[in-house]
Amino acid sequence: MDFELLLGIGRFLLATTLLLLLTVPTAFIIIQMEMKIIAQLALRFGPNRIGPKGIFQSTIHGFKVLAKEDTVPDQADRGTFTLAPWMVYMAAAMSMLVIPFAPGAIAADFNIGIVYFFAVLGLSVVGLLVAGWASYNKYSLLGGLRAAAQMVSYEIPLTLSIVGAVVLAGTLSFSELIQWQLDHGWLLIWQPVGLVIFYIASLAEINRTPFDMVEADSELVAGPFTEYSGMRFGFFFFAEYVALFIMSGILISLFFGGWLAPWPFPAQLGGFAGTLYGIFWFFLKTYIFVAIAVWMRGTLPRVRVDQLMGVAWKVLLPLALVNLFVTAIAVVVFDL
Repeated sequence: MDFELLLGIGRFLLATTLLLLLTVPTAFIIIQMEMKIIAQLALRFGPNRIGPKGIFQSTIHGFKVLAKEDTVPDQADRGTFTLAPWMVYMAAAMSMLVIPFAPGAIAADFNIGIVYFFAVLGLSVVGLLVAGWASYNKYSLLGGLRAAAQMVSYEIPLTLSIVGAVVLAGTLSFSELIQWQLDHGWLLIWQPVGLVIFYIASLAEINRTPFDMVEADSELVAGPFTEYSGMRFGFFFFAEYVALFIMSGILISLFFGGWLAPWPFPAQLGGFAGTLYGIFWFFLKTYIFVAIAVWMRGTLPRVRVDQLMGVAWKVLLPLALVNLFVTAIAVVVFDL
């Protein structure tokens, strides 16, 4: 076998392993942020006992979940009941393969990385639907059906919202899209409507407040997760927070220059130093949008199901189509 091929396979396996290892601390950090920010919004201290300033509280919560008894309902379909959490978790983890963290720091730099991202993203809804059906619980089934309806509806405006950016940059690669923004400015300036549509649709896609109808605790107990406990529930729990990190990372890669700083990249920084510089800006911008999503959870009420679906089909979809047509006309007329 060719040495370069073996080297490529080895690099891919190493990058994949590192990304899988990254998902757990990412979930813990976001859980800690959520507890602290929501506590501050409610004028409380929040976690302040375990570790300095309570920084290890989310870690203890994670281990507590994993230590719980892992039960399976008697009438549940054991095979699919076990498979569903893995499907949801792996869909989130596999999405990280195409995220450019810094110059050269990308697990799989596909020339159709954007297509890959949306293809893998759609797998999570299958896992939620399977979880709802396999649990043999009416609340779980309703949550699974809501997940299917919500995600299928919002995937359409979510996908169309970035087509304008793709038309402008002329590429489906995240790395080339960031390079285009280095040369022409952040797409926030070129596609403000696409940014708004993408952000709203992405919150609905990952079931964040105010679009958390899938696991609406006041109506469906915990939706598809009602019958889950222990490690199986932990996988759903981690996947939800990893998905928030991924969506924030994709948002800043598409519209905020990814790992680019707000000012020109220092020419003297190259190699490892340049990679660290890019990673710093990527994570800083990503966690800013994670914090905004957490702030929204502590501020906004949950919408009704009919309002949720109405926004997707009556507001976001027409806006996304208009934005696409206007962008295409501008590219032809002004030769952008």
